[in-house]
Amino acid sequence: MASKLLIYLGVAAAIGGPFIAALISPSVNKKPIIHYIVINSTLGFIAVIVNFFIRVGAFSETGLSGMFDPDMVNFLWQSTVGDSVLWRLLAFTLLGFALIFGNLNVRYEKFSLKHAIFIFLYLTATFSFAYSFTFVGHSADIGGVAKWLVGFHVVAMAWWIGALYPLWISCKLLQPPSLCKLMELFGKIAMFMVGLLIACGIGLLFLFFANPLELFSTQYGQAIVLKLIFVVSLLLIAAYHKYHLVEEVQEEACCHKLQKSIRNEMLIAVIILAITALLSYALGPVSLS
Repeated sequence: MASKLLIYLGVAAAIGGPFIAALISPSVNKKPIIHYIVINSTLGFIAVIVNFFIRVGAFSETGLSGMFDPDMVNFLWQSTVGDSVLWRLLAFTLLGFALIFGNLNVRYEKFSLKHAIFIFLYLTATFSFAYSFTFVGHSADIGGVAKWLVGFHVVAMAWWIGALYPLWISCKLLQPPSLCKLMELFGKIAMFMVGLLIACGIGLLFLFFANPLELFSTQYGQAIVLKLIFVVSLLLIAAYHKYHLVEEVQEEACCHKLQKSIRNEMLIAVIILAITALLSYALGPVSLS
């Protein structure tokens, strides 16, 4: 489960981190955000590999000794598990190239080839992450349209959660006027992404649960309800930011208040990712049958 959580944290940082960094003025020192992206993405890359060998050991039913069994490794690598691993490793690699050869200063400078490279690699990495979630987990149990609903749902959630730390650190890096502008822009984009998140989530609930009572009568359903409670909590905090705190962020005291509130969002986000890791590791729609 720990490797799953690290994968989700890595994906979130890889999708949300560069997006926010690209919105910040080039004159601002973005090293804390870049370090956040690099460290979490590296941990995510390693976690993908570790999780694959853990799956090999679990499949062979021989524990640690079976984790590196050549036949089992080859078998799983040629399965949908191997496909998901390949696409996730590709996504993290593409993101690395985006950071090396691209340029995060997209918003305020004249558009250049470096910007085009960064945007292309970033979007390709994001698609690869989404596609990797169509092979395993919930989507593997149902298939069809559920696969892409899961993919878009994961990307929307990762974008939102991954953006929280860069927004939190921006409260220190930016002056109040620049911070206010960033938060207002993020709020406008977040309305679309949260809408996508909710639409995909509702669609998945209809696909996973034939009977609404299963939300309360099964372990999987109860875990989903718990996750929904925390997601609603995030939505309420985000609404508080958009319609109250951002308007007052011109004052330094409100910057600290906003930073504290975003920190609370981050704590809730980690809980949501932990529940998601539990859902994909120990539970699943198959438990409804």
